[in-house]
Amino acid sequence: MARVEITLNNRVYPIACEDGQEGRVRDVAAFLEERIREIQGSVRSVTDMHLMVMVGLMLGDELLDLRDEKRVPAPLPVAPPPGPLEDPALAARLQKLADRIEAIAARVETP
Repeated sequence: MARVEITLNNRVYPIACEDGQEGRVRDVAAFLEERIREIQGSVRSVTDMHLMVMVGLMLGDELLDLRDEKRVPAPLPVAPPPGPLEDPALAARLQKLADRIEAIAARVETP
């Protein structure tokens, strides 16, 4: 298990994550920090907790909008012809994803 330190609103938080996911955690933290700065620029002083609740509500609103958009039927994409993956990086990422899914399934199946 990897550990990464992120900073949100000038506070450092140690976060545990899966090995190899440190960059993703940092990216998400940077995204949250942008949202925090947006809110801080539009409101007077608020507590850290109030600020985090406001960020959560903003992100929740965006997620619900995206979910609602997905309910609208979209044209079906044209699938590429079947064949071997020619992009080694994509093949490696897909294999890593498959390995993670198998590991999760094994944990769920273990009593």
